[in-house]
Amino acid sequence: MNSPRRPRARGRSPNGPPPGRNAPRGDRIARVETYCLELPYRKAVQFHSVTEAKGQYLLVRLVTGDGAEGIAESVARPAQTGEDPRRLAHGIETFFRPLLEGADPFDHNRLWGAMGRFRACRTERALVDVALWDLKGKLLAQPVCRLLGAGAPDPVPVGWIVHGDSARAQTREAVRAVEELGFSALKLKTWKRSLEDVAMVRDVRKAVGEDRIIWVDANGAYSETEARTILPRLAEYGIAFIEEPCEFSDVRRMALMAKALPVALLGDQSCGSLAAVHGLVRADAVGAVSVKLRRTGITESLKIIALAEAAGIPVVIGTDSESRIGALARIHLRAALPTLAPWPTETHFFEKLADDVFAGAFNFKGGCIAVPDAPGFGAGIDWGKLEKYRVD
Repeated sequence: MNSPRRPRARGRSPNGPPPGRNAPRGDRIARVETYCLELPYRKAVQFHSVTEAKGQYLLVRLVTGDGAEGIAESVARPAQTGEDPRRLAHGIETFFRPLLEGADPFDHNRLWGAMGRFRACRTERALVDVALWDLKGKLLAQPVCRLLGAGAPDPVPVGWIVHGDSARAQTREAVRAVEELGFSALKLKTWKRSLEDVAMVRDVRKAVGEDRIIWVDANGAYSETEARTILPRLAEYGIAFIEEPCEFSDVRRMALMAKALPVALLGDQSCGSLAAVHGLVRADAVGAVSVKLRRTGITESLKIIALAEAAGIPVVIGTDSESRIGALARIHLRAALPTLAPWPTETHFFEKLADDVFAGAFNFKGGCIAVPDAPGFGAGIDWGKLEKYRVD
């Protein structure tokens, strides 16, 4: 049976590199492709500010003259970030494709610096960075975790983020995630701004037992007064972190809250860059840091992790609502760095998707994801599925 015809990508240059360049050698980047996708969820997901039945994604593919590929994906949720796949694709095609086509993928640091000149394209830069790591692994026939210093890594523990609009719904979903799906940690959404959040955490802790790692995320919903009076009550339930309890007007107020809470304040949205994390650490405004690849790629994330390690602050690899393609990139990063233990990654969203465009081996068992021994991240593209879910 003939394999499905690959759909034409945005940004493909059918006539070769731009004028004035020599044709790229086999190990150089010949094409930069972008694909806008809509992937269905198993059921509608209730986020803090939006409910969705499907997710919008951008897939980036860097292809060498010899046909080796590096791929990366990012969710695009316009209601939360103002980004959609088409906008991200436009940034990559307009600003980054001229830098990348004909370039040596091992000239990674120079490319990273050149892309950094376009300050409004942080997500686009992070996506290309992840794809470059995947491409280098494939060109060297090595898993990315080995390029990052891992030997034979153990399976990576992962956590489930519980979405729900009521305490009962969150408790029920938490129990299912642990007992039926086997996830080893939980992040609970505390959006009610009342003792109902405390009761929900209490009920979940009682239902899943004392040995499960649990942290909570308020998504900035609490006022500072509410956070000071309600959230300290969570400490008796063995909570590891309280993530982004408030939308702080400045880093000083965030530092005062971090000092007041009996549980470490986990920075997320506030940790969008190395410079931002440096400022928070210096101000004692965070007790833990969430690293997300759609913000800082792998290259900048490594610097943030090193900074946090020097400060004695835990790091959690956060979720970007990734499919199995994006999940494996996060698993390789977590597997390579022993300092990230014991905290599970938040890589869970592959279970909330009804389908994706992943091709390859994906082994989730016993609350952990096995690190593939394949080159790169071990993720390929199912071209038939891509054609099915691609949108113009």
